[in-house]
Amino acid sequence: MNIFLLIAGILLLALSVYLIVRPHFPSVIASYGGLWALSLGDWLDVPMRMLTYWGAMVVVVLIITSMQQRTLVKATQGMVHICLGALTGMALGAVGGYALMVVGAAVGATLGAVVFARTPGGRGLDFPSQRFLQYLCAKGLPAVISVSIIGIAILIAAVEYE
Repeated sequence: MNIFLLIAGILLLALSVYLIVRPHFPSVIASYGGLWALSLGDWLDVPMRMLTYWGAMVVVVLIITSMQQRTLVKATQGMVHICLGALTGMALGAVGGYALMVVGAAVGATLGAVVFARTPGGRGLDFPSQRFLQYLCAKGLPAVISVSIIGIAILIAAVEYE
């Protein structure tokens, strides 16, 4: 059963990266499920306080997402830039611990959105504008939470298996 949970956890974490770019299903659910699978399988010793905190963040993202227009939720423009920025920021911030990892993911997602807004395909976001900020919040927050959960799993694994 432990091997199954390890494989399921890793696959769910990888699936969440895909779901950031192609939002067919909320990526935060996949990443949070992957963290739980690794925790339940005795592969990671994730404190219950941390699981509860990230679970609350997942619920907040799901509530915010449910209140948005369907076309905005399913929009994919700029998501590669936002995802790569968040992953890069998370990786760079992970050197300094959990808090810097989350801040790094947020800064990276923002920079990724700015880079996309400067391309011909992103000119419609009209950076800097309220429309850009709305798009960044709608698409960046779920990406930051998903990437941060992935980073938590990686950091805990690095500490436990060092």
